[in-house]
Amino acid sequence: MYLPDLSAFSPHRVVADADLDGVVVPGLHAVFHRRQGVSGTESVGVYSYAGEEIFMAWGYVGEEHCRWTALRDVGGRWGAPAPGCPPVGTRRDGGRVTALTVGDHVLPIDLSDPPAADPFGSGPDVPPPATEDCQPIPRG
Repeated sequence: MYLPDLSAFSPHRVVADADLDGVVVPGLHAVFHRRQGVSGTESVGVYSYAGEEIFMAWGYVGEEHCRWTALRDVGGRWGAPAPGCPPVGTRRDGGRVTALTVGDHVLPIDLSDPPAADPFGSGPDVPPPATEDCQPIPRG
């Protein structure tokens, strides 16, 4: 399994303060890329925080969740792709959530804001293919 080759995709949109699990994370920058594949429109989101890429997630437009995710460690090395969305944890201070964690990365948050909209903007403009019909998006 390889990471998606972004040179084969077109930029679709950019979100300055993206969300994780419905929680807006100020400073979490997401760039979404798309291309038309055999089984539907493929989508890759590359997420960065404080100028460092921290994970990418990919699948097909219209799917409710990520099909694959790859985390980047604090040393800048990409981990192996894993099925599903990135693992998101929480950090608490006196019972109040103060940060989300993604792999080794800590993302401060403010829960006073309402939940964000779907970060992929993946309205069902293209019906998602059946899982068994799709192959992971290969790199190069």
